[in-house]
Amino acid sequence: MADFYTKALAYLEMIQSRPPKYFDQIKADGLEQKVPIIRDDMGVFIRMLCSLIRPESILEIGCGISYATHWMLLGSPESRVVGLDYNEDRLEQCRRYLEHSGWIDQVDLRRCWAEEFFKDNDQQFDLIFQDSTKKGYTGMIEDCYRCLKPGGTLVVDNIFFNEMVFGLKPEQEKKYAKGVALLKTFNEKMSQHPGFECSFLPLSDGVLVARRTS
Repeated sequence: MADFYTKALAYLEMIQSRPPKYFDQIKADGLEQKVPIIRDDMGVFIRMLCSLIRPESILEIGCGISYATHWMLLGSPESRVVGLDYNEDRLEQCRRYLEHSGWIDQVDLRRCWAEEFFKDNDQQFDLIFQDSTKKGYTGMIEDCYRCLKPGGTLVVDNIFFNEMVFGLKPEQEKKYAKGVALLKTFNEKMSQHPGFECSFLPLSDGVLVARRTS
């Protein structure tokens, strides 16, 4: 399957317009510095989703060095983004990339934990993109619901946790068992949430797309 996706992405790169060159630099820096960034198939998906729904406002939980931010703005250039990250160095790097791309005026970068942001926030968003510490996903379900406009969309990346939700190897148990259990709980709670209509997609490392229905 991995070979299929590699071939598919290579083929699609030949027949559709490529992102601007600075995408390559952000990706290369992320891989070199071992900073978590979304996979390219996830980037293509989130760009397509943004181009379809044209969110006026986006909340990005875990903006890192801005790779996903740029994919979303590529799909919806008029959107305004609030980007959260607690890592000061990554946030400064994120700011530099956005200055270079010319999108800095549309992105409000905030150094804080998502839980802190939710405590004081009364703004509602058209789209929330969640790509932060997996152990915190479950605790933010109701906050994300509250901060989404009715009809708004929640997108959550890495719901398969590098395929570990399918089963842990013996050498992974000690380090990852708790995190995997929390993520499974998140997936189950979201699938049963009365205020969300959910689709779980076998894309990238697993993607949840949920629409607030009430």
